[in-house]
Order: sequence, then C-alpha cells, then structure tokens
Amino acid sequence: METLNIVLKRELALLLRTWNYHWNVEGPLFPSLHKLFEAQYDELQELVDEVAERIRSLGGVAPMQVSLDLTTAESTSHMLDALADAHESLSAQMRTEWVPALSEAGDIGTADLLTRALQLHDKAAWMLRSTAK
Repeated sequence: METLNIVLKRELALLLRTWNYHWNVEGPLFPSLHKLFEAQYDELQELVDEVAERIRSLGGVAPMQVSLDLTTAESTSHMLDALADAHESLSAQMRTEWVPALSEAGDIGTADLLTRALQLHDKAAWMLRSTAK
C-alpha cells in the first residue's frame, strides 16, 4: 500500500503540473502544446483514478497530499523538459523498483497497473522530448 500511496502522490503532482502548463503555455507553439498538455493530463487523470481505486480495492484510503508552487511563468522549453523529466523519473522507478517488488510479492494486479503506467510515462516523455527538439 505504501508504494501505491507514493505513486498516487507523484501522479497527482504531475497531473497538476501538466494542467498548469496547459493553462499557461505561451508562444508560437501554443496551439500544439495546449493540445498536447490536454491529452496528457486527460491520460494522467484516468491513471490517478485507477491508482486511487486500486488503493481502495486493497482496503486502503486514497490519500490526497500534493505540495506544488506553480506561481511563476516558465518558458516553453522548461515546461517540456520538466514534464519529460517527471515522466522519465516515474517510469524508471516503476521499472526498476516498484514493478519488480510488487511482482515478487505476488501483487500481480498492482504490478500490471504500474506496468501500464510506465508505458504511458515512456510515451509521454518521448512526445515531450520530440517536441522540444
């Protein structure tokens, strides 16, 4: 349950950051980035819901704890890099730590959920890095 609580917290933070960038992106790439960020926060919103529901189905309480300071304007390149970094960080931790540990512990359902999540994060990071070039 501890792993899922951490995942939920980090996914919520990424969702809120993506939403914030969707609202505040500016410049010549605005139309395409606005749509890209929207598509990504839609996927993240579904994932957050799945993680919270997995926590509940295992008898836990889905925590809501997020601390972000997104009050300053950021450049488009910073937005793309920050989101890609966050997606890559989550994917790496899922791939190297959480999925193997959950599989070893016999929690195949949660391991499967996080395997699908890491695929989402890999694709999102690829889209962001490709856009930033």
